[in-house]
Amino acid sequence: MRGMVIGTGLVLALLAGGWLGAETLACNRVAALIAQDPALQAASVSPLRDPRRIGVALSEPSWSDPALSISLPWARLFLSPASPLTARLDLPDGAAVTQGGQVRQLGLSAPVASMALSPLNGMAPNRLDVQARDLTLDGQPLAQGLSLQARLAGLGSDAPRPARAAYDLDLGLTDLQVGGLAQLGLDPGPIPGPLSVTGPLRIWLDSTPTVTGDAAPQIVGWQTAGLDLRADTIGLRIVGRLSRDDQGLAEGQVALYSADADAMIGMATGLGLIPAQAAMLLRAGLSQLSRAELDDTLPGPDFPAAAEGELRVAVIMRDGQLILGGVPIGPAPAI
Repeated sequence: MRGMVIGTGLVLALLAGGWLGAETLACNRVAALIAQDPALQAASVSPLRDPRRIGVALSEPSWSDPALSISLPWARLFLSPASPLTARLDLPDGAAVTQGGQVRQLGLSAPVASMALSPLNGMAPNRLDVQARDLTLDGQPLAQGLSLQARLAGLGSDAPRPARAAYDLDLGLTDLQVGGLAQLGLDPGPIPGPLSVTGPLRIWLDSTPTVTGDAAPQIVGWQTAGLDLRADTIGLRIVGRLSRDDQGLAEGQVALYSADADAMIGMATGLGLIPAQAAMLLRAGLSQLSRAELDDTLPGPDFPAAAEGELRVAVIMRDGQLILGGVPIGPAPAI
């Protein structure tokens, strides 16, 4: 969300100043946004002075939090006169990632990032595109490819109550090495690798991303008609919808589809959809649980029947409880 904020600020600053003196105005605006956020740093912010594009150059930009920090040697944010509502980001082919005091080198090929704004929606980010190939960590393969396309969507009458904005995402992550995640302090749990994720996902936010907001929007729900995960030789498809209730707990239902029941349980546990203490119960009564019906009173996508040789397990979260086969087995997780 911070990237959306800075990109939005650049576009608004350039539009507000017209093309005369716009780079100076944009530099001041981006520098102010960085100064307001203690997690962001840059050694300098200067105008590009390139007649083909108007924007700013950042020297040694970085982002950090207590767990992880990322620093780049440079970055360039710019607009093209032919597309004045689309901000583009040029990135180098490497970055330094610091975790637990240890610095690691992240490499990537053909990084592409752009963001367009919607004049009819208060200049909210309308489209976001991010792509990269051949990601490495200290010279070792980390992921074959990464792509994310996000589009501003209408809320719709079935949106969660706290939702004020919605985005449709198309995710693509290919051959992510879970060992690399562990080196970055991101515990993959029992999920084997390499891991690939593809499919659509709608997210609902509690506010629309803007340059004037005091805090970044928070996710208050998500829905997918079919998110496919593959970990090594294990396949898992997730269909469902979860949203945040008044206590901040997940509410809704998801259906898990897989031809490998035991592996499906392990992956669902690793993803936090099923508590670890429920895994044994699931394995013991899987055939019965796979026949449990979904709750048709809850909003969400259509749930297809399991294909031949495939199991479908319904996970329902309602009234603060996680329910399997009609039996509450523990508290619902936070969202």
